[in-house]
Amino acid sequence: MTVTLESLSDSRNTLARLCLLAVRAADKTWKGVDPRRVRDSWNRTNVDFITLFAALQTRAASDAMDSSTLMLAEQDDYVRPDGIANPMAFGTGFAPSGIDLESYFSIPVTRTLQAIKSGVGESDAMQIGRATLRQMSTQALEDTSVSAMGVSITQRAGVGYVRVESPDCCPRCAILAGKYFRHSQNFLRHPKCHGTTIPCKGRDKAEKQGWITDPMDRFNRMSEAEQDRVFGHADAQAIRDGADIYQVVNAHRGMRPVGRGNISMTTSEGTSRYGWSRMIRKYEYGQKQRRRLTPEGIYSFNLPREQTIELLKREGYILPDKWRERVPELRRSQWLHNNDYRQGRHEELTAAQKRLENARLRYEAALDGRNPYQSGKPVTPDVLAKAENSYRRWLASNGEIYTE
Repeated sequence: MTVTLESLSDSRNTLARLCLLAVRAADKTWKGVDPRRVRDSWNRTNVDFITLFAALQTRAASDAMDSSTLMLAEQDDYVRPDGIANPMAFGTGFAPSGIDLESYFSIPVTRTLQAIKSGVGESDAMQIGRATLRQMSTQALEDTSVSAMGVSITQRAGVGYVRVESPDCCPRCAILAGKYFRHSQNFLRHPKCHGTTIPCKGRDKAEKQGWITDPMDRFNRMSEAEQDRVFGHADAQAIRDGADIYQVVNAHRGMRPVGRGNISMTTSEGTSRYGWSRMIRKYEYGQKQRRRLTPEGIYSFNLPREQTIELLKREGYILPDKWRERVPELRRSQWLHNNDYRQGRHEELTAAQKRLENARLRYEAALDGRNPYQSGKPVTPDVLAKAENSYRRWLASNGEIYTE
């Protein structure tokens, strides 16, 4: 995806300069840390750094909000916000994760002390702490920028965003690049992720701009060696064999050790109630599923190609014909109660309204003889009482968790 918005380029350059300032300040502050008294010396020298960093957060938030307005203007759109956001709210001494900056920036100190305790040399341990401080500084500024951009987008009715990634991004980001998201969908980042967003007035507008892309286009432009390097040989081979790129990449989220520690053989991803792999096993093969083989696990059997392809199909990597079109109806057939509002048909519901609506639907399901907590289980008096009490509680607070 090629994006030529001048304001996007300016915003990225500004954020890069702010991150560089943060890194230089981090280096200067870390030089004052005594390796013989790491925590005490850090606590004595970090005040100026934390004060500066809070100011950089405010600057990053302000630039993100400004750039979101300018990017919409470059698309010949302007959507009036529901109020004027305050960038100063992002520089109040807290990291984007919600913890105070003093606690947030104590992590490099802890890692340094852990390294020394484990036998790492004093100099190397200090380098570990310095690298951690640098990485955390840039990550927090980038997270602040993304959060502020999200606030600006959310304030504008009908505006969502398109995710933009660098050409050398990791597979997890590659499958998200060029996708349009509603304002209420979180922008997920991992450490060292440099992804950003383009505000856009609706999916149709994003498609007309040519910003909606297919990750398979990028995959197909790579050489086989490059595909193996970026995605790993087993995953890349599965994609070349016809597996869905989303299913292959997302399988990594649910991997866990098997036997004596092989972590790449099975995964839980896709095996939940509405998971595609579980539904494929149920509706296409008439089987139940607990764990799911990963592509690497499948290829480790060294089976003939026909059997390997069949396993990729059974485990939900190669999707049945017109599977994406079939999924909504298959999921609907498994609903315990009306889930329309969860499917985006009532996207303006607040979190409190959703809690209240969910409680009401659970109560009605129980009254109809359908257990809303455990599918297929009988509706006992305890279940009815639980559903009623839950509905009463949320009805009394109108769905709010905290009330005065």
